[in-house]
Amino acid sequence: MNKRIVFIPILLGLSIAAGIFIGSRLNFSSRPVALLKSDSREQKVRQIINYIDYEYVDEVDTDSLLDLTLTDMLHKLDPHSVYISNQNVKQSEERIQGSFEGIGIEFIVYKDTLTIVRVMPKGPAEKAKLQAGDRIIAVNDESILAEDFYDEAFQSVLKGPSGSEVYVSVYRPLEKKVISEISVIRAPIAIPSVDAAFMLDDTTGFIRINRFAIPTSKEFTEATKGLLKRGMKNLVLDLRDNPGGLLSACEEIADQFLAEDQLIVYTQNRQGDKDYYYAHSTGLLKKAKVSVLINENSASASEILAGALQDNDRATIVGRRSFGKGLVQEEMKLNDGSRLRLTTSRYYTPTGRSIQKPYKEDGYEEYQKESKNRYNTGEMYSEDRVEVNQSEKFTTPGGKVVYGGGGIVPDVYVPLDTNYKQLSYLYHIFGYNQMEPFVFQFVDEHRSELDTLKNQPMAIFNLDIKPLVESFIQEKNLGEIFTRMDSVSLNRVETRMKALVAKNIWGSEVFYHVTLHYDPVVLKAKEAFLVTSDTISGN
Repeated sequence: MNKRIVFIPILLGLSIAAGIFIGSRLNFSSRPVALLKSDSREQKVRQIINYIDYEYVDEVDTDSLLDLTLTDMLHKLDPHSVYISNQNVKQSEERIQGSFEGIGIEFIVYKDTLTIVRVMPKGPAEKAKLQAGDRIIAVNDESILAEDFYDEAFQSVLKGPSGSEVYVSVYRPLEKKVISEISVIRAPIAIPSVDAAFMLDDTTGFIRINRFAIPTSKEFTEATKGLLKRGMKNLVLDLRDNPGGLLSACEEIADQFLAEDQLIVYTQNRQGDKDYYYAHSTGLLKKAKVSVLINENSASASEILAGALQDNDRATIVGRRSFGKGLVQEEMKLNDGSRLRLTTSRYYTPTGRSIQKPYKEDGYEEYQKESKNRYNTGEMYSEDRVEVNQSEKFTTPGGKVVYGGGGIVPDVYVPLDTNYKQLSYLYHIFGYNQMEPFVFQFVDEHRSELDTLKNQPMAIFNLDIKPLVESFIQEKNLGEIFTRMDSVSLNRVETRMKALVAKNIWGSEVFYHVTLHYDPVVLKAKEAFLVTSDTISGN
């Protein structure tokens, strides 16, 4: 009898093990990524983690350790295959979805206090009558004045499921009083991917895209329709500092410019299978004259769009060589809710070029720094220093020579401002981050009079900014540095400060209105347009 009792758990254990073994081989995807090639590898990793968990001299967060291990492993494959941990999945999805759930404010941490810079129109905060300049001092009766309460913590308190209620207490300087427990009902808040859309002159429109997400194509179409109604015949499309995003959003926007059946991009996987993406017959900008702005931080989908328009002789590419990311990632869900973005194919522009820059198995850090190293090689300041791969030379249907193997090389090169070195030294000393709270303080102290200009955004151009700059110089003790600055550099600082004032009052669109006024890349883009009587199709 005792022997039977002893054997029952053993048989039960063997049955469970057999069930797991059989089950693991049933009901799974036929794709090779669905299973590990060897169970022993999984066991080895688990065994090491267990030893660390129970035997290591200090207590260790083994989940975080495993995340690091996975990240390092993927970096051995290529620079763009990534592991997304559980805590980062939501933020990643918000960027792609183009929205988050929260109360709808832009804020800064000003003197250790969460301070509202702008209230998003028609959002929950506006409905609750929160105002720019309000200091949020408590959320759900929890004080948030502590020095160790950083931005991410603020956001986690104010974000939450749509329909959920949060109580906010604020100090309102304009009224010099505390308003307690304002009820705010959280709701979906859009994260715009089109930063700005306005007319540069009577016939030239400007649209800036900061990334490619699910709503980007719709935002772009709406912006385009608005500019067409205002007489746009030429378009400056700004993709500078755009890191990419969804390939589908990029394709939909490219479709607005290209003729029916023109190739946008194609991808090729490890088996050599190719997928081709073509333009369709409809589109708002089939006849528009286009200049596309790129720089060393324009990557992925930005490069696909720029490459498609360049290879089809459809646009003039203006600026500096782009980042050089020509790998396509597919996102895969893991059992614990985390994500794997694995490179599954390469993309190629219509002429057949790959713009992926070289990378080495052990060179992840070096790869990420490559665009910054262009300062040291002189590429940022001289077209002669732009590196191109002569072995990857291609020709567009119109006879233009283009290169693969290292980003999109612009048709019109625009060097970095020669005053950049001087300005970068200045910014290194006090940093852009110090300028922003300084400007906010100015706006906050003059909010009553500035509020009267809210319906007159172009009034920013009449604002005398010199006293504010002089005050900044005095407060930061920068007199000696500024005396060595030439008039161009000083003008850049004044323009930046004026733009920040505009951003505080009117938002990003007026901010770009100001910054682009003297932008050499925009000026070159406008020069690239040929003066003709062509009109734009507005179907």
